[in-house]
Amino acid sequence: MFLNSLRSQLLTLSIAAILATSILLVIFAMQAYQDLYRQGASDDLNGLSENLSIDLMVMMSDEPDIFNIANLLLKLDQYENVRVAAVFDENLNVVQPYFGKVITSRENSGDLIQQVDFSEYVDLSLGMHAVGQDIIAFKRIGEKGFPLGYLLVVNDLSKPLRLSTLDLILSVFPFVIITLVVTATLIISLQNKAIKPLLDLSDFMRKIRKTKNYGLLAQVKGKKELKVLTEGFNSMMQEINTEVEKNRMQTTQLLDQQEQMQKLANFDSLTDLPNRQYFISTLSQKLEEARLIKHDLALLFFDLNGFKWINDSFGHEVGDKLLCYVANEIGTLVKDKRFVSRLGGDEFLILVENVSSQHELLSFAKGIRDKLSQPIVLDGWQVEVGISIGIALASDANYSVSELIANADVAMYSSKAQDRSTCTLFVKSMMENNKRKISIASALANAISNEEFTLFYQPKVDGKSKIKGFEALIRWNNKDLGFISPDEFITIAEQSGKIQALTLWVIQRVCKDVPRLLNIAQDAVISLNISAYDLRDSQLISKISTLFDTYEIDASCIEFELTESAYLENFDLANRFITQARNKGSFIALDDFGTGYSSLSYLTQISLDTLKIDKQFVDGIGLSKRSNTITKTIIEMAKQLDLQICAEGVETQAQASFLLENECQLLQGYLFSKPLPIEALEKQYNTA
Repeated sequence: MFLNSLRSQLLTLSIAAILATSILLVIFAMQAYQDLYRQGASDDLNGLSENLSIDLMVMMSDEPDIFNIANLLLKLDQYENVRVAAVFDENLNVVQPYFGKVITSRENSGDLIQQVDFSEYVDLSLGMHAVGQDIIAFKRIGEKGFPLGYLLVVNDLSKPLRLSTLDLILSVFPFVIITLVVTATLIISLQNKAIKPLLDLSDFMRKIRKTKNYGLLAQVKGKKELKVLTEGFNSMMQEINTEVEKNRMQTTQLLDQQEQMQKLANFDSLTDLPNRQYFISTLSQKLEEARLIKHDLALLFFDLNGFKWINDSFGHEVGDKLLCYVANEIGTLVKDKRFVSRLGGDEFLILVENVSSQHELLSFAKGIRDKLSQPIVLDGWQVEVGISIGIALASDANYSVSELIANADVAMYSSKAQDRSTCTLFVKSMMENNKRKISIASALANAISNEEFTLFYQPKVDGKSKIKGFEALIRWNNKDLGFISPDEFITIAEQSGKIQALTLWVIQRVCKDVPRLLNIAQDAVISLNISAYDLRDSQLISKISTLFDTYEIDASCIEFELTESAYLENFDLANRFITQARNKGSFIALDDFGTGYSSLSYLTQISLDTLKIDKQFVDGIGLSKRSNTITKTIIEMAKQLDLQICAEGVETQAQASFLLENECQLLQGYLFSKPLPIEALEKQYNTA
């Protein structure tokens, strides 16, 4: 009876000890794994939200840029566990919400979205929070004390944590079951053996449980059954010890990965220079230090002139090597590389501390410009790239990071406007010009719907002053900005991406006016301008065809004018458009000829109908023999290419006589008529 009781007790105790050890090991492993998983997820979310809040600074600097904010939040689509996110203004009002795949992937996503209440998060302190199975990042957008807004990102860890934990349990469970079965079998077979080895083994198990030192091995002794049990126990300890070491190695690997991720988050992978996030963080610190001690510092903002052309001509690999070369050259001029950053693309920032004088600052900037203006040989190609530098002082920006960068950016674009490879120091009048550009860009958004645009038409006449065509010229009057010159708003429309809508409006307006224009001059051809940006729209001809069909317009009464620079900057796209337009029956004119490029080889590769002589050549007629010769040469060349010739900007009878004597077919200018609304044209030619 005692023996059976002892055997039962030994069996029960052994199984209980092994089961307890296995359960504890699994629990500890699960707890450690879950804590490590949560910490890793929190670190990732912290880095992600920091990057987003920095990117949002520019979008929230004045009025929130809803479109770009929404586009930025869409980057969260690549993160499966984001439940919701939102951008708040400085008063904690929601500017733009975002609902992640955790919600949108469900069938009742609409109801779930309605149930989201962002007000429950606004009382959170800034930083990272763990609430239940959620990790919440609540970040400030902007500088401390001058918030532009706030960013909220909520990450739902319930599903990934549950699945990851389940995988861990499933991987360990078979091993635990097998170990229990083997151990129980061995113990039963050894019950008839001496009790002392069993007690020794039991003591050893208690020692393992107490010290949790799974690297210990039990001494093998006793008969065969006890040896098998002991060896099995030791094997189990080795497996457990292996798993513990594996977890330790994984932890070390995760720490290394975290360090690598931190480097990737702070440094540009191509040039190894500090990236935007790290540089702005350093800049914020330096600005605060300079403000406290009343010292000034400067920011240089520059990009590479013609970088896109180099990329397109020599390939992106050469472009990347050029960026690395530039980064290395700047590094030789700036001692502390923390003060140099690749902002993105071909844009770079340089922070200059302890500014002693503007003269010294400009000399430093010119030194950088001169160093980077030298010819460079990359992969056997010699390239020349200049830089346009904008310089801004911290004192002029009230030591504000966003304002300082904005000032330097404006100064850089002022350099580009003056002359490439120029260094320009920011002055406040530049910001006023920039504000006007922003006002024009903002007004453009609703100008078409508000019917602020009108079309004027300038006649083109032959040698007998008979109208042979009209050029459509757009005019804009805004109630707040007044009359805005096309030279001013067309460029802004191109840069802001609104030129295509404007061009389609012009084409539609011309289609409506065609019957009235043909009533003024039968068989006239109406010309309208196509921008270089319009050529990038692969559906442009399709849209034009739709308008022609809608208004029943004969394509042969429309001529599309492309400038020389627009054609050569978009060679393939322009040729495709020209082919499609001519196939429909429309005509093609090359405008501003001779003002953009010196090479004439492209004229053999383009199908044209009309060559327009630019006004600057017409203005030179009669001023010198050289000017007359150049104009005559252009006309003769066009005649040899069997092209119709139109001279624009004709203002004197002497100019007209010279052009007609040299067989220029069409004349356009104030000598015959200034651009007029269609109603004025009808009144002038008595056709209303």
